[in-house]
Amino acid sequence: MKGKVVALLGLLNLCWLLIGGGVFSALEWQNESAQRVSYEGTRSRLLQNYSCLTEEEVTNFITAIVTAVNAGLTLDNSTASDTSNWDFGNSIFFSSTVITTIGYGHISPSTYGGQAFLVPYALIGIPLCGLMLNGIGENIGGYVTKKKEQYKKRWSKKVSEKTAGVLVMLILFLLFLVFMVLIPSAIFLALEGWSYHISIYYSFVTLTTIGFGDYVPGQNAAQRVVYRLAILCWFMIGLSWMAVVLNQVSTFLTDIGVKAQTARKERRKKKDGDVGEGEDNKAADDEENTGSTKSVKQSNVELRSMTPIES
Repeated sequence: MKGKVVALLGLLNLCWLLIGGGVFSALEWQNESAQRVSYEGTRSRLLQNYSCLTEEEVTNFITAIVTAVNAGLTLDNSTASDTSNWDFGNSIFFSSTVITTIGYGHISPSTYGGQAFLVPYALIGIPLCGLMLNGIGENIGGYVTKKKEQYKKRWSKKVSEKTAGVLVMLILFLLFLVFMVLIPSAIFLALEGWSYHISIYYSFVTLTTIGFGDYVPGQNAAQRVVYRLAILCWFMIGLSWMAVVLNQVSTFLTDIGVKAQTARKERRKKKDGDVGEGEDNKAADDEENTGSTKSVKQSNVELRSMTPIES
């Protein structure tokens, strides 16, 4: 990729970051301020209503709650849930978020041993998972490419090849949207009790490996084993399908760019050819004019030689 193209892409990314920063700041800052005011008000009322408590004790209590939540504990009313976030099933689910690089962040190793083990585990697991996802993606991509060529041949009589490619890509995206986003979101709506827009938001955040961790499925102990196993399969298929969609879009845009560049080269070559042909014609005319001049001069010399010298 040429340096100018890289510089342009860097400028576009910078502009996109600035746009994102401005929009998110405008949308979220006010809500954060409201939450801060609510927290301060609740804390002040607690100190006023329970004068036996000191400000230090309240601060320590709040710190303990925040520490427990950050450690992944699920708080139920006044007590912490007895369900462990680090039993075998949950640990497998956590491992899947590591090797797929989703990284929800709702739980993370807090011990020295867990943090030390995570590094080599991720270094081996991420490439291994990537190879598997690439294999799944190649199978899906091969099937999609085969079908795309069939549809292009079928539709080429009615529409252009470029339009047929766009239609195939649109169908692929719609299938991904229905089977990997809309239907799973409906399942999350039924089993998790989330609203549908939150379910779609979670599905998108997961399949793009953003993985904020603000919503995590399978927190209900009765659902965890089979439910999270199904979610793990959804991870793998969805990530592979997402990669295929992005690859098809990238290929389509690359083909457009290559064709545009080829067309520019052809136009430049044709233009240069026309200029070269004009120069050749000019050179031929000059040569012809030069030859004519020489002939005239030679004729004059011959005439002078033939003229008698007067005494």
